[in-house]
Amino acid sequence: MHARLTTIEVPQDRIDDAPGVIQEQVLPQLQQMDGFKGFIALRDRGSGTVRGVALWESEEVMRTTDEAAARIRSGVEEATGGTVASVENYEVVVFEAPSGDPVSGVTDTVGGATDSVRGVTDNLLGGGEKQR
Repeated sequence: MHARLTTIEVPQDRIDDAPGVIQEQVLPQLQQMDGFKGFIALRDRGSGTVRGVALWESEEVMRTTDEAAARIRSGVEEATGGTVASVENYEVVVFEAPSGDPVSGVTDTVGGATDSVRGVTDNLLGGGEKQR
């Protein structure tokens, strides 16, 4: 598995827009791409930084999404008033996502977007585990 880590610097007054943009714009586009295995978004309110980790089944598949990912990043910049600070590619050497509370707990706190996020966690968990 491989991962693309994107860091976006978002103005403080727009930091709360990031989760909605990710759920409504980013995830639906990523989910349509072959080899997509999941997505994790991280937000640091203090610094105004949002990081997205897109998981791909292989380096080759990830590389084939470079152009589409650049378009998605541009859309996020426009929607949040942010700026892409960096894009880095990694090989995933350890990945653990228990099917119990840690992942389910995150989806339960997302509110109205639970179904969208749950779909991504299903992918992360291999799709076979039943969610709460």
